[in-house]
Amino acid sequence: MPQPPAPSLLADLTAALRRPVTNGHDLKAIETLCAAFLDRPKAERAQAARELPRLAPGADTVLLLSAMAAVSGDLRYYDELLDAVEANIVQSGLEGLLHIHAGIGRQLFLMRMNPASRPGFFEERQFPFYRRILDEIRRRQAIVPAIRRAGGADTGRVVLVTNQFLSLRHQPSRDLLSYAALLEDRCGREVVILNTNIMPTEVHSLFVPSFAASVEPTLSGDQRIEADGRIYRMLSSVEPCVSPGKIGWFLEAIAALDPDVVLSLGGSCVVADLMAGTRPTLCIPTTTGATLSLADIVLDFGGGAAPAHGPLARSWRPFRFLHSLAGATPRKQGSRAAFGLDDGAFVCAVIGNRLDDEADGAFLAMLEALFDRAPRAVAVFAGHADALPRRLAVSPHAARLQCLGYVSDMGALLAVCDAYVNPLRTGGGASAAEALAAGAVPLSLPGGDVASVVGPRFTHPDYGAFVERLAALAADPAALAAAAAEARVQGSRRAGPTEAAADLSRYLDEAAALFRSRRSPAE
Repeated sequence: MPQPPAPSLLADLTAALRRPVTNGHDLKAIETLCAAFLDRPKAERAQAARELPRLAPGADTVLLLSAMAAVSGDLRYYDELLDAVEANIVQSGLEGLLHIHAGIGRQLFLMRMNPASRPGFFEERQFPFYRRILDEIRRRQAIVPAIRRAGGADTGRVVLVTNQFLSLRHQPSRDLLSYAALLEDRCGREVVILNTNIMPTEVHSLFVPSFAASVEPTLSGDQRIEADGRIYRMLSSVEPCVSPGKIGWFLEAIAALDPDVVLSLGGSCVVADLMAGTRPTLCIPTTTGATLSLADIVLDFGGGAAPAHGPLARSWRPFRFLHSLAGATPRKQGSRAAFGLDDGAFVCAVIGNRLDDEADGAFLAMLEALFDRAPRAVAVFAGHADALPRRLAVSPHAARLQCLGYVSDMGALLAVCDAYVNPLRTGGGASAAEALAAGAVPLSLPGGDVASVVGPRFTHPDYGAFVERLAALAADPAALAAAAAEARVQGSRRAGPTEAAADLSRYLDEAAALFRSRRSPAE
């Protein structure tokens, strides 16, 4: 689709920033204009960001600086934004602080920011800001968790804390239940899940792009979740964000359950981090990159290196994330006809829950370049998308681009695909593991969960290399068969439930030992 000239785009964004933002529609318009800069040259983006303060002098500080960061990808604008927020943090609402924190985190997760623009941002700004938010929650809500008595008997119980549980269609929710099953069946622990829903579900600041978490409204109170033939106990609150009494309710539940370890799944887990220092704590990250956690032990996602310095230098431990393999249901046999695919096509699968964001212009241009080289190649997109179908419809290769929407059996789809093509993103580790098992040849850029899962053999430097590799595979059935076999071998090398359980048991014991070493029986 033709893009407007840069001056027109900058003028439109300036006009939007100068108008009062009175509703979500106004904010979305600004986000859309910021996103339109993503496919522009780097120098043009940087120049546009520098122009915005002069062109929109009366804009809200958070709105302006977050827009400048979104336009340019330069983390230094977040430095300025956090300077302004922290200078007024005592007067700021907790929901607004968490909204800004989540917005910055999402931009980093989506790989929209250039890490080289501000080395040390995680250690020097993002992590300290998260600590300050925790301090403000403690101060304003008089949070003083009871410290576990030293020398007491173990209960054999852990609480597994998450920021969000939605449904079995939600990969992180499936992973959560898999870990609960692993802990019970293979580690011999009783597990109670805490679904805290702490992240903001509404707009509480003018940060762009805005962030709003999803909540399953039926999951409130003491719940029993049934999945894969077993029952899980879950304590869940759907009260907004950090509303008064919500965190206290979870802390009271932890005190009553008296777990040996508080285990968080994912970073920025506020309830778990408020327990740091009062009970043994352990964090299992759900994605690559630095993890925002105050836990005694913070595990690696897989394939990472120990931080030489910073807040995780002492807490980091090697580990490899297990994607919904414990108690997984058997894979069904798939067929191409079931997905509307021709038997003679070279099928590329693109899978994700953020396809509108991640299947961007550069990625679609890569696929179109492939189609020019490989007449049999087609691409299918599996996962929720609103805008993507409209963008595909105007492609000159629209007939070879198909949106499937949500696919309930991803293994069945991947079993009939030739390649798994991963756009620039952080997530996607679970579908990459499925692709390896199915023999769909993966292609990933460096960095992110998929690269961690598939390994260097299937990692390529840029989208140009994608086109060359895919065109070669499409033209050579023997090379494709060899690459598929290599993918299955790579999949078989990944850690399984037995290894993961052994590692987790060891780290749970270590977290308890670290806590005991800081306490004395007299306390």
